[in-house]
Amino acid sequence: MAVTIDQVTAQKFSTVLYTLAQQKGSKFAGKVRVETCSGYELAYFDTIAAFDLPSAATTRHGDTPLVEPEFSRRKVTPSKWDMGTMLDSYDLQRMQTDPQGSVVEGFANSFGRKKDDLIIAAAFGAASIGKTGSSSVASLQAETGQYSIDGTTGGVKTAVNTLPAASTPVGLELAKMLLMMSLFNEKDVDPDLEKFWAVTPTDIQYMLALTQVGSADYNTVKALAQGKMESFAGFNFFWTNRLTKDAASSTCWRTFAWARPALILAYIGDLTTEIDKRPDKKNEKQIYSKMDLGAVRMEGAMIHECLTVVV
Repeated sequence: MAVTIDQVTAQKFSTVLYTLAQQKGSKFAGKVRVETCSGYELAYFDTIAAFDLPSAATTRHGDTPLVEPEFSRRKVTPSKWDMGTMLDSYDLQRMQTDPQGSVVEGFANSFGRKKDDLIIAAAFGAASIGKTGSSSVASLQAETGQYSIDGTTGGVKTAVNTLPAASTPVGLELAKMLLMMSLFNEKDVDPDLEKFWAVTPTDIQYMLALTQVGSADYNTVKALAQGKMESFAGFNFFWTNRLTKDAASSTCWRTFAWARPALILAYIGDLTTEIDKRPDKKNEKQIYSKMDLGAVRMEGAMIHECLTVVV
């Protein structure tokens, strides 16, 4: 008997494994100070404060005026992070493409996002201080002489060591960018240090709508044509979806700016991935990734928060 077209079943499977939308790798790791502490459980980083001004020399053979250097120390406690999966040979036989490479890439992206979360937590959270790291600075706002910018129109500099208010918030305005620049200058942060500002996608939208930012008279044509906001008012801007909201009302994003030395990412071991067959799992293939690292805020004068509205 003849076979008609409605009796024929045709199926086609793609030979490409498409990766769904996600942040690829870390956006923060390349913008902080990176240290290696391989072979150690803890890492300590020392700092020295600015000296007082020299005194006038009024005698020819008098005593040498001595000053005491003000040293301080911060501690990083790296933590272990890992992830694994099994690839079933029966499933692989039914697929048109080998997912191994895509799984490894997906793991790398996931670990990169974890690095960002650790750096963000270090920027705002507690920092271990003292000779053995037994004391701590409770939060960013607890740092000596710390100032932030609230969410209101024009941005208002908070009182010292005070959380910024979230009432009637707006997006990232020119006035807030200029005020942030002023906060760094008031703290005598070296203007030659590279400075970054982590903002939200909505903040980029606000900024590109500003004449001073969106005009080629103020910014590079290439950046504007690509819809990017890269450098303005002394800061290198980049957007991220991993910022946290203010605890009081959740109506603002906690964006923040910093100079590169203000944050340290300390590695015992960066991301490594192993692919092996597991004899105890029917000789199936296992993909396993791990890293061992931590982050710490080194100086509050080089980090400042600015609230922007949640849309």
